[in-house]
Amino acid sequence: MNLMEFRLELEKLDMPIQYQSFSVGQAPDLPYLIFYEDDSDNLFADNVNYFNNLNLTCELYSDEKDLELETKLQKLFYDNEIEYNSNETFIDSENMFLKAYSVSIIFDALEDVKEKEIDKSKLESLIDYIDSLKTDEYEQDGFNKLQTSLAYAKASLIDNETTQDEVDDNLDDLIDCLNKIILIIIEVDKSQLQEQVNHVDSLSAGIYTQETWNVLKNNMMIAKNILDNINAKQQEVDLSLIALLKAVSNLKDSENGIRKDINLYAPLFWESQGLIGGINSGTGELDNYNYYIHSNFIQIPITTTYVVAQNRGSDSFYIMFYDDDKKYINYTFIYDAKIARIIDMNRKAKYMRIYSNRQTPSSLVINKIKIEYDKETAYTIAPEDERFNILTQL
Repeated sequence: MNLMEFRLELEKLDMPIQYQSFSVGQAPDLPYLIFYEDDSDNLFADNVNYFNNLNLTCELYSDEKDLELETKLQKLFYDNEIEYNSNETFIDSENMFLKAYSVSIIFDALEDVKEKEIDKSKLESLIDYIDSLKTDEYEQDGFNKLQTSLAYAKASLIDNETTQDEVDDNLDDLIDCLNKIILIIIEVDKSQLQEQVNHVDSLSAGIYTQETWNVLKNNMMIAKNILDNINAKQQEVDLSLIALLKAVSNLKDSENGIRKDINLYAPLFWESQGLIGGINSGTGELDNYNYYIHSNFIQIPITTTYVVAQNRGSDSFYIMFYDDDKKYINYTFIYDAKIARIIDMNRKAKYMRIYSNRQTPSSLVINKIKIEYDKETAYTIAPEDERFNILTQL
């Protein structure tokens, strides 16, 4: 234990400690402790001190006899294996007690002069970080100064003769230069990508082949992530736009605009259920036309955003839309057999009905949800239509 370590131990007593003496007029309230070096009795050989033996005096001042404080001080000596002798004096002129302890501390004389290992870890970490910065993202003059400071720091890192002060100075210089470099804000133009994403959002999956639509969907997911990423680079935006344009150009129409795997062939043979008469397109109420048939209310799935419908042959049919209370909203008339109609859903539409001429075979798609007998099913062709053997070639 050297003199500095001895002082640190004394400070654990939680009282004022001072080497030699307090300045005039600066003495604190009692109690307090003064310590100082008397002399030394060192061990040496071959012109070298191997161990230092310092003789010290510790003076404990108090306004009354304080056995508890003396015991704490003596226990400190005991815990640190420090031998001591003591004597006590009462100072009449100051009206205080003085308990003086004579102690000796022994320590390795060479320990304090041994070369300490230089800590370069913080400098090394900062160098690695600066090496990761890209030149073209910062104002050139400031970045050049940083690179000059970086070169000195790297030289210090590999120099075995570098002192800790030099390492610390290099660290401070790098931090100072780093704080002064100016990041160049390059505005990324995402407008064309956003326009293309908006266009793709307007397309309907039902009229394209599953394979080409899936490719487009994957590229859409990437594009939307890039649009949401405030740190996206222009190159990322441009590559995503090219991929999206390519996926759109590669879309292939499914046969007749109708997809076999997701089509619902509406059960228009509702006559067996007694649903005869059709529906008035002006009021949405049931009518009494013997040559028309109609469906019951069909609940529209919550996720539905559009309906794809197409008739067969020369016949036509109507799709009637209703709100939550089954109040009539509007209708769509399907009449051209060559075109699959995409009908955007009214946000209020919760139910629909279909009516048509008897035995008019037509198809209806609701976002890949098949409907049969007013329920979602896994059937591709309603049994009634299959019985007429009209749509089985699709």
